[in-house]
Amino acid sequence: MRKTTLSLLFSLALLSSFAQSAPTKDINRLTPLNETLAPLRFLASDELMGRATTRPEIHIAARYISELFRSFGLKETQGTQDYFQIFNLPFITAPAAGSFVVGNKSYTFGKDFVQTRGSAIQLSAPVVFAGFGSTADLTSLDVKGKIVVTNMGENDSTRVMGFRRFMNEKQTRLKELGAVALIERFRQPAAEWEMPRNYFSGQRSRDPLDSLLPVFLVHDPAGELSARVKNSSAGTIQVSGNNPINITAKNVIGWVEGTDPKLKNEFIVITAHYDHIGVASVPKMEEGKLDSIYNGVRDNAIGVAGVISAARYFAQYPAKRSILFIAFTGEEMGLLGSRYFAEHPTIPLDKIVYNLNIDNGGYNDTGRVNVIGLGRTSADADLKKATAAYGLALYGDPAPEQGLFDRSDNVSLAAKGIPAPSYGMGVAKLDANIMKRYHQLSDEIGDVDLNYILKYIRSYILAAKYIADNPVQPTWTAGDKYEAAWKKLYSKD
Repeated sequence: MRKTTLSLLFSLALLSSFAQSAPTKDINRLTPLNETLAPLRFLASDELMGRATTRPEIHIAARYISELFRSFGLKETQGTQDYFQIFNLPFITAPAAGSFVVGNKSYTFGKDFVQTRGSAIQLSAPVVFAGFGSTADLTSLDVKGKIVVTNMGENDSTRVMGFRRFMNEKQTRLKELGAVALIERFRQPAAEWEMPRNYFSGQRSRDPLDSLLPVFLVHDPAGELSARVKNSSAGTIQVSGNNPINITAKNVIGWVEGTDPKLKNEFIVITAHYDHIGVASVPKMEEGKLDSIYNGVRDNAIGVAGVISAARYFAQYPAKRSILFIAFTGEEMGLLGSRYFAEHPTIPLDKIVYNLNIDNGGYNDTGRVNVIGLGRTSADADLKKATAAYGLALYGDPAPEQGLFDRSDNVSLAAKGIPAPSYGMGVAKLDANIMKRYHQLSDEIGDVDLNYILKYIRSYILAAKYIADNPVQPTWTAGDKYEAAWKKLYSKD
C-alpha cells in the first residue's frame, strides 16, 4: 500500500512538473512583471495625450509598437510598410459654433448640445416630441418636415454604452417618415454626459448614416426639454465650421510563421486596439487632482501590452499555426481600424481560422477572466485550460443585454465568418466600480492590481498557444448568427 501511495504521489508530482514546464514555464520566464508592463506604462503615459485617433501622439504609439515587433523579429505582411497598414479615414472637424433653440431656451454646442451625425446646418422647423422614437411611438405622429426629439435609447433601462445602436434605427426610421433632424435627450447626470460631450465636441469620423439626416444630443438631466417641445411650435438648429478632412491612420501588423508543415498555412490572429479617446475639452477635478487626459490603462493599454507580450513569446517559441499580430487604430471611433483590415486584409481571410481579441473596460473580480463570446466557438476547452493554469476561473459575457460582442474589434472579423471572441478581465457584473473607470479620466495605472494584470496577460498568451496548436480548425457553435458566414468563407458544406 505504501509503495502504491508513493508511486502515485511521484506520478502526480511528475505530471505537475511537466505541466509547468511546457509552455507555461517559458511564458512565465519571458513575461517578468516590469518588462511585461513597460508597454502599458508607456502607452498610458500623459505624454501620449490619451492616444486619440485624431491626435499626432497616436503615431508615436504606432511607431513604438512597430519597433517592438521589429526587435522581436516579426515578419511583415504584404501591403505594410514598417509594419504599418496605412490608410485614410474620412473625418469631420469640430464645429466652430452651434446651438439648438426651442422656446426661450438655447442649448450651446460643446456645453449641453453636440452633433453626432451630419455636417453644417441652419434649420428652423416645427418640433415634436416622440417618446423613445419607436415604431409604436411614431404611429400616430406626423413627423414630415419636423425636428423630432426623443428620449435616448430604447427604454428607461438603456445604458449609456448602448445608446448608439438605437440611434441608428431611429435615424433610418425617421428619414423614411420625412423628418428633417433627430435630437435625443441625454438624461443621465453630468458625470456620464462628459464622455459623449467630449467625444462629439472634437473631430469625429464621417459615418455612412451622416447622409440620412442630422442627429444631435442634448443634455437634459432635469427633463425640461420634452416640456419645452410640447409648448413650442418650432425649433432652430445652427451648426457651422465643421468641414470634411482625411486623417492618416495606421494598423500595426506583424507575424510569426508556424512550425507544422500543414498547419502553418493557417493563421491565428491576436488583436487589440491601441487608440483611446484623447483629451477632455475642459479639465476637471478627478480624485483630488485637476486632469484632462484620458490615459486609457484598462481600455486598452493592458490589451496592447498583452499582444506585445504574446509577440515576444511566439517569436521565440512559434506555435504549430502561424500567428498574426495586429494593433488596431480607431476602435473608439467605430471599430475603424479593424473594419478597414477586414475589407483590406494583408493575408487572405480564409487563411485566418481564429481571432483572439483582447479588450477591456475594467475589472472588479481578480479571480476570473471573462470571454465575450464564450460558448459560441469550439475553442472553449482551450480557453478554460489556459485560465485554469493561472488559477483563474473562466466566465462568459457579464452583461449580454449590452451587446458587447458586437462592439469591439472582434466583430469585424466575426462578420466575415472567422470565430472571434474577446478576452477580457474579470467582471462579476457591470457596476459603479466599472463605470467609474470606463472612459473616465480616472482610468490610470495608480490603482491597477499589477499582479492580476500579469496573470491575465500570461493566461491570454497560453490560450493563444493552445488554440494555435490544436489540430482541429475552430468553428462557430451550430446555429450561431455568424455560422453561415463561416461556411461561406471556408467553403464548408
